[in-house]
Amino acid sequence: MISGQKTVPARNLFLITLLALITVTWALPDFWKQRPSDSQELAQTQAIPSKNEKKHTGSRPEYRIKDLSLILEFPAYTQLKRETVFPSDGSIKALPGTEVKIKGQINQPIDGVELVVNNRDYFIMELRDSKNLQGSLILREKGHYQFKIKQHDGQQILLEKKYPIELEQDKSPQVILFPANPKPVYYETDNVYMFYEAHDDFGLRQIDLIAQINETTLKKSIKRFKQSVKDSTGNFTWSLSLENLQPGDEIQYFLEIKDNDNVTGPNSGQSEIYRFTVFDSRKERENLVRLQEELSEKMIALLANGLVEGDVLKTTITDAMYGKKLLASHADALIDIIGLAQRIKEHAKDFDYFPRPYLTLLNSIITGLTTIREEQIDAINKMQRTILKPTPVSFGMDSVEILNEKMVTNLEQSVLYLIKITNRQKMDQVMDLENQLSKLTEALQEEFENIRNKKSPLTPNKLRAQLDKIQQTLQKMMDKLSQQNQTMPDEFLNSKATKSLNLEEALASLEKIKDLASQGKMDEALAELKKVAEDLRMLANQLDQAKSSMDSLVDNQIMEQINESVMQLEILERKQKAVLQETSEINQKLRANQARQFDSLIKSFFDELKKDVQAIQDILKEDSSYLDEHRTMIKTRELMQEEAKIRQKIKSLNQKTIDSSLNEDLADNFKTLNDTRRQLSKTISEIDNLRTRGIQEFKENLPQIKKKYETLKELTELNDLNEFNVLFKNTYPEIFRWQGNMRASRNQDIGDRLNQDLREIARLNAEISKKLGSMKRSIEKNSQALLTDKEKTKLSQLAKREKEMSQQAKEMRDLFNKMNQENPLLPPSLSQNMGNAERNLKNAQNRLKARQVQRGI
Repeated sequence: MISGQKTVPARNLFLITLLALITVTWALPDFWKQRPSDSQELAQTQAIPSKNEKKHTGSRPEYRIKDLSLILEFPAYTQLKRETVFPSDGSIKALPGTEVKIKGQINQPIDGVELVVNNRDYFIMELRDSKNLQGSLILREKGHYQFKIKQHDGQQILLEKKYPIELEQDKSPQVILFPANPKPVYYETDNVYMFYEAHDDFGLRQIDLIAQINETTLKKSIKRFKQSVKDSTGNFTWSLSLENLQPGDEIQYFLEIKDNDNVTGPNSGQSEIYRFTVFDSRKERENLVRLQEELSEKMIALLANGLVEGDVLKTTITDAMYGKKLLASHADALIDIIGLAQRIKEHAKDFDYFPRPYLTLLNSIITGLTTIREEQIDAINKMQRTILKPTPVSFGMDSVEILNEKMVTNLEQSVLYLIKITNRQKMDQVMDLENQLSKLTEALQEEFENIRNKKSPLTPNKLRAQLDKIQQTLQKMMDKLSQQNQTMPDEFLNSKATKSLNLEEALASLEKIKDLASQGKMDEALAELKKVAEDLRMLANQLDQAKSSMDSLVDNQIMEQINESVMQLEILERKQKAVLQETSEINQKLRANQARQFDSLIKSFFDELKKDVQAIQDILKEDSSYLDEHRTMIKTRELMQEEAKIRQKIKSLNQKTIDSSLNEDLADNFKTLNDTRRQLSKTISEIDNLRTRGIQEFKENLPQIKKKYETLKELTELNDLNEFNVLFKNTYPEIFRWQGNMRASRNQDIGDRLNQDLREIARLNAEISKKLGSMKRSIEKNSQALLTDKEKTKLSQLAKREKEMSQQAKEMRDLFNKMNQENPLLPPSLSQNMGNAERNLKNAQNRLKARQVQRGI
């Protein structure tokens, strides 16, 4: 049985508890929710980012974006037109800086919408009619974007779908550099000519020349683009004289190009790197001296071998095989020496005002040793033929001994003068260093004066650098003087001048000056520097004395012989002029007598010649008309005129292209030039197809040939035998030459006709030549009778005088040859020219002796 008294309080407690729970539920709606895990909390945060959002009972509507379209506004520098993408899947791919306008519709009415980029950046979108949305963003980085909507109840939902964002790259600009005159070495006054071609996908901004000069970077503006240009061609002239370059500087240069990207750029690119060195005459001269020393060593080594082998050949019985091996080894050594001498000669040509005796010596070494080597090879071949015979024949070793002595004599003379010249060059280098040293010291002394008077901005480091430079130059001078005294002390300095040059004390004084300067004792440093300057002045005087004491390259005896030879040549010239004058007088009288005696004979002779010449003229006239009227030749003439016009146009376009340095017409000029060159190639091909180039050349020379025969005809009317004979000798070989050309002509139609006519002209020329020969023999046969006894005696006397002058010329030729052997610095052309004079004098002597007056002249 249940008690009613106990039930009432329990019921009341239940009702109170229930009422409390209902109150809590109403006041705290989330009270009964289980606390979510971290992942659940993150998901809810994405779906419901706002704290004030209210949870709806029932299922959430499904939101979708449809009918998406993109409008791309590209960066202004690209000059790209606006691009619309519709329909679009929402993915974006464009350049950085592109503004993207996004339009679309949502399937459910909403209260607001935002664009969320990479879960970080928010962009408000415009909402129309609760469904149509529109917004924009500017591309900065790749990633994705999403839509975040706001419902009518205020709840915000981030839609799950992510739309990708990709960034396109603005490619780096490209530039190609074309040096017009690339060289490994330039003079500091040269110009470097260059062409370039540049390209960018959107636009160019600037082109600069970047040069690395030792450790310094130089930048020169080549072109700035005010307007957007994707392609550019142009040229630039870099004047090295404006850059204060120093001999020996190593230069690297290239073109740097930048585009007009003002969003993430500008992007840059560069051309291929080119290099060159500034010509260093001092360094090159030092290299030449080293090569000369190497040449001297090789020549001395071969000379020593020749001296030893010379004794062996004189004192020992040797066979042909021994002689062959000896000559072969000498020939191999000579080719090495000759090659090195030629290399030195080519290097020497790079210097302006290079001493002429130096080049003469090198030419003498090369020529003399080449001749000796050729004789050695010829002797080797003869010995080889002797050795290979079935029955060996003994070969005289005298020729081997003679060749060896000839080589030794040549090497002795050449080495002596090569060493003299080399030592003079070394001395010039020392004098050059001394000159540099004096200038550096004077400049430093002036700086010390300014420092003491508080006028110099020179820092302690710069002061020390100048002192170091003086020390380095002084050390170089000491090294060179040391090398001189070690190699050829007697040749270099006959006096004891350099022994008194205490350069170590000068170096010690410079160290002392450094210490004084670092301690701020400028007065004492200046006093010490003045002592150094005085020592350097004494050094200069001593070096001058040393240089003046060096052996002369040409001794006094040879100079006296040269002076005497010059006087003899002047006397010889006067004598020859007198002989020529007297012989000419006899010839004039002889020709007058011949004209009187052979007047009727010569008249009839020239009448016959005139008929032959006229016949030739008629043939040439017909050929000229034939070539003028032939269709193929007319076509050839027209094409060649067109070719000449095109070539002139190309020449003008070449200059125009070069002159259009940095303007916008250069690309058009290049195009026009290439088109014109193609047109020229086509025209030349058409001319070649006609196969008339050789015939056209004959046609162009035909007026000159006709003019010569016209002159010959005039000479027949004047009865001038000598002039006719001279001109005819120069004319008829030309017909033979053209006859050969016509036989090789590929145009048989015209070529056969011309070849037939030229054969007839050649036949007529042969007739004329026979008649001339007969007439000359008749005149020469009777000319002796026309000379008076006095004239015959005079001619004999003139022949004796020519003989005496010929003997003098021979003596002078031998003297010059001997002088050249004793001193290779004298040019061999002296003896060669005197040899030619001797030969001409002998010819004149023989003809005067035979009373051939005209030929004697």
